[in-house]
Amino acid sequence: MDQLLNLELLQTFLAVAEAGELKKASEALFKSHSAVSMQIQRLESLTGSPVFHRNSRGVTLTRKGELLQSYARRMLHLNHTALAAIHRDTISGQMRFGIPTDYAQTFIRKLLPALKSALPNLQARVVCERSRVLRKKIQARELDMALVAGEPGLEDEQIIWGERLVWVGAVDYEFAPQGEIPVALFNGDCIVRDLCLTGLKQSKFKSTIVFSSPDIQNIAHAVYDGIGISLLPESLAPEMKTRELPADALKCTTPMTMNLIHSDAIEPAMVNLVTGQARRAFVLP
Repeated sequence: MDQLLNLELLQTFLAVAEAGELKKASEALFKSHSAVSMQIQRLESLTGSPVFHRNSRGVTLTRKGELLQSYARRMLHLNHTALAAIHRDTISGQMRFGIPTDYAQTFIRKLLPALKSALPNLQARVVCERSRVLRKKIQARELDMALVAGEPGLEDEQIIWGERLVWVGAVDYEFAPQGEIPVALFNGDCIVRDLCLTGLKQSKFKSTIVFSSPDIQNIAHAVYDGIGISLLPESLAPEMKTRELPADALKCTTPMTMNLIHSDAIEPAMVNLVTGQARRAFVLP
């Protein structure tokens, strides 16, 4: 019997190729390092060739890996296209979709066009709110589906992507634990705010809140301008020209994940389709 490539293995392969190391890929996929490593080994067993060169700095694609990468992208794209083609004419009407305020621009720029292309007969009605507000709206059946920040203990969700939360300061900020640390803090009911306050409390450093906002971009700009330090998604650090604080300063070991949740009235086929489109829009190269 001819061997068949597993799409999940290809998705993991692409994530590792993009990240350049297994650790970052495991965080993005929200899988353990050993699980990612095992999947790459299974893929190499199927292909009969190494797909990565491994060294102390991470991994790079072999010649066979570069060839596989181009096919993997096309295969996953074809998978999503096939599912969309099957469902595009049968799914119609309105969908009430929730998106966290901080990710609204990314949703509008990346995921919404993909959903419109896959489901042309579906009309999306989008609501931007904090993740915890969106969860309540799903429970009250005021929304059909929503992307929300993951929280400990809530596991019945489709994980779309993940990344580290890092303590950052301005490029020229000098961390001085003997003084009072200025902090830019989210306000409102927010999981990042909770993690920020927990980290400050556990560190036992003296701190003072010098800036607060419900908007992640405002917090990032406050850090960039040297007003205070803050806990932000890792992807924002280079974009806002900030830098991670030294390893012996503040730390956060809880990753940020963005998950898909839905009301119990949504059919599994719809959940799978939207999950695939979301992962392709946000995770895959």
